[in-house]
Amino acid sequence: MQLKVGVVGAGYMGMNHLRVLRDFDEEQVQLVGVAESSEAGLNQATKRFHVPGYTDYRRMVEQTHPDLVAVVVPTQIHFMVAEYLLNQGINVLIEKPMASTIEEALALIQLARVGRAKLAIGHVERFNPAILAVKQHLVAGELGKVFHLHARRLGPFPPRIRDVGVTLDLATHDIDIMRYLADSEVQRVYAETQRQIHSTHEDLLLGVLRFMNQVTGVLDVNWLTPTKVRELSITGEKGMYLVNYLTQDVYYYENDYTPTTWDALRSLTGVSEGTMTSLKIQKAEPLHLEYEDV
Repeated sequence: MQLKVGVVGAGYMGMNHLRVLRDFDEEQVQLVGVAESSEAGLNQATKRFHVPGYTDYRRMVEQTHPDLVAVVVPTQIHFMVAEYLLNQGINVLIEKPMASTIEEALALIQLARVGRAKLAIGHVERFNPAILAVKQHLVAGELGKVFHLHARRLGPFPPRIRDVGVTLDLATHDIDIMRYLADSEVQRVYAETQRQIHSTHEDLLLGVLRFMNQVTGVLDVNWLTPTKVRELSITGEKGMYLVNYLTQDVYYYENDYTPTTWDALRSLTGVSEGTMTSLKIQKAEPLHLEYEDV
């Protein structure tokens, strides 16, 4: 069955969506159109991907009748675009963050329920093969009880992002992944933020999450670091997983409980360094896997 898909927004992420959608077999996915208010951006998208272009997303919907529309526009207009689509009974994939406010997000969920349309949020790291592999190992109990998750999502300031700060733009990835891996909801939160470079929003976040199952999560997120870092560590009773989101590498550091005959250490119990193993990961583009799941 062929899925007719349209894209609203032809900025940096919109172009990624168009590229991935164009890579699908036409028998699976038909890219029916792209809507973009910027004439220059629209021209670039239509020429590169040979797809019909529209300056008004409503006209795209009226003329192409898509089954699914990806909303890849600035956060402050997520609600306006998604509301229109859901009212038309069209399935929607919205790039994170879902909306500007909790009230807007809840309203979209209600619209989807009433209209019986599917509403998905683009938490693309859920489809990172490294995260999928770690989840399988956690479910199998190979780490034992999980104690702690520590996310580092650091990098230079991106001038293209003006409407939100690092909490909504970056930390949403890590909060979602922590909930997924800890298999629990957040009980309480503490955070400190700073604004050093961004003109209106925070560009540094240090946060602590306490989950209902007693797992602790630490967020270290900023736009102030001159190199890009995307890492997550998961520490448990049997060792630690270290995930590199960018390379999709996963390393397992095993706790070594081997008894010692050294008198000075004989009375000590706890953790010591054991074998480090690199997990075999079938690497793939997360955004492509996200669309396969849709």
